[in-house]
Amino acid sequence: MKKIVLLLTIFSMVFTSCEPLEDINAEVDANENAIVGEASYTLTSDDYDALELSGRFNDVDEAKAALPAFLADKYPVWGKNSSVLVGYQLNVGYAFGLKNYTLDQADYTTSGSDLLGFQSTATPGDYLVDIITAKYPTATEGDFVSAQYDQFTGSAFTVTPEVSLDENLDYGTTAGDLTTISAGAWVNHSGADNQLMYTTENLTMADYPSSNVGGALAISTAGSEDVNTAISPELTSKKVYSSALIKLSEVGNGTYFFHLMEEDGSFNFSARTGAKSDGNGKVLFGIGASSSSLTYGTTAYELDTTYLIVTSYEVETGIANLYVLTSVTDTEPATPEATNTGNSGNSAKRIGIRQGGGGPSAIIDGIRVANTWSSIMSNETLADETVGNKETYNAIYTFNEGAWEIPSTDGFYSVTDADFASMGLENFGSSKPADDYLAAFLNLKFPYAKNDAVLDVLYKYVSSSSGAQVRGDRYTKTDGVWVKHQSTMSTTLQFGHDGSNWIPDNTIKYTLNADDYVYMAAELEGNTDFDNVSLSNLADYSDYDYNWEDDQILFSLDLLLDHLNPSAEDGQKYLITYLLYDNGTNDVIRYLIKENGEWVWNE
Repeated sequence: MKKIVLLLTIFSMVFTSCEPLEDINAEVDANENAIVGEASYTLTSDDYDALELSGRFNDVDEAKAALPAFLADKYPVWGKNSSVLVGYQLNVGYAFGLKNYTLDQADYTTSGSDLLGFQSTATPGDYLVDIITAKYPTATEGDFVSAQYDQFTGSAFTVTPEVSLDENLDYGTTAGDLTTISAGAWVNHSGADNQLMYTTENLTMADYPSSNVGGALAISTAGSEDVNTAISPELTSKKVYSSALIKLSEVGNGTYFFHLMEEDGSFNFSARTGAKSDGNGKVLFGIGASSSSLTYGTTAYELDTTYLIVTSYEVETGIANLYVLTSVTDTEPATPEATNTGNSGNSAKRIGIRQGGGGPSAIIDGIRVANTWSSIMSNETLADETVGNKETYNAIYTFNEGAWEIPSTDGFYSVTDADFASMGLENFGSSKPADDYLAAFLNLKFPYAKNDAVLDVLYKYVSSSSGAQVRGDRYTKTDGVWVKHQSTMSTTLQFGHDGSNWIPDNTIKYTLNADDYVYMAAELEGNTDFDNVSLSNLADYSDYDYNWEDDQILFSLDLLLDHLNPSAEDGQKYLITYLLYDNGTNDVIRYLIKENGEWVWNE
């Protein structure tokens, strides 16, 4: 009976032990087959594509999250205690932030302006700090803002566009003297009667609203009659525009033939437009604000060619401008053909045509008077608009000690128009990158800058997609050359295999050398806890011997690591290889980690 029970017990043990034994064998096989590898690998462009990255990681955490799976595919048979040092590109960002901001109506209102720009009498710097602070109340120290703003150069105002005269000279199909044909619409105010003629020929220009209608008037170098017609409503303030199509067949030595005027019989003329020969068979146009003395432009125009002349007279300042156009433009050109300053305060109640000695022979048609450029060019009902010349500026501010201020010249430079001209440029752009020019330019601009000098450089950049803007970067003088700040840096991240996965691992592998043993022996000298070991042997033979206890070895390594890496933070790991003499010299590999300021075994 005892034998039967014993046999049953044995069989029971065999069957119940079968599965655990297979598991144990599998684990043993896995440990035996695992390959321990060590490598250094730098990511390629193909690797970044596979990781769906644009050639860099945005931060270290992103790299730590993405690379374990990458390494598992890269080293599928490597197992526990394997390690890979991965080299990669890390985005460190721009040296400083730079915002481009364009002031809006609310910003200008803070200065008391109800127009889209500072008034000419305002000092923009009195308002810009508050405007930028309201827009960007917080920023990173050293950031910049480029504030683009407009300022009027003279008087500016808002008007409702209105046409005061639209004279197409549509007086029938019979030519004759203008005052008679127009039935008194045009009247004589000087010279012999019935000399200024109406012609059935007219002038045309595409998109000009007073074009190709009716006839025209003809003036002659031989004539002396001057005529005028009333405009309504009269224009007595702000800015007055007048225009006409003109084709000259002959010019003399110069006088005016087209002007604004006050009452019939008054000789308070404004915006007097004239023409003269350039001496080479072509025409120069000129203007006088209120005087018969004209300022002529420099462009030579052709005879027998239709031009659109447009004048402006600013009542408050007495400034008159002349524009000579070959086609209609919706925007008043920035630069007139000629400009002249005369009496201010003249009103515009009539438009006058003059024939005088030295004047041209010409056909004039499509005469218009209005209070805006836009209403000269259109008969449509137009929205209110601002009239006035203004210029655009950029002001640079930096965030310093919690507030926006104008940057000092120490460590900052803004490339000027003169600087660009010295480089043969007007601005930088995609086809003219700043990198191609600035290093050489800065060497010339700051020839005595010392190595390690740092300069924040801002410059004008014109993009095909976003237009003109201000960009910039930081440059550092390095070995005699100005070097641009790099927004990415090459760095490494170490990973270790824990038996299941690749994990970020800051383990530093280190093998003790002879100097290390000498250092530890010297540091332990006089420590009675080590009386049982020979410190001289430690120093002379560069190894521990079998008399050393584990805690003694740990204490000595603690001293060494604090010496080698005094700034190591908690969590730093080391894989230390040292020599132990015990029936021969053997390599011993131990893991340590710093915890609570002390090095402990990490096994």
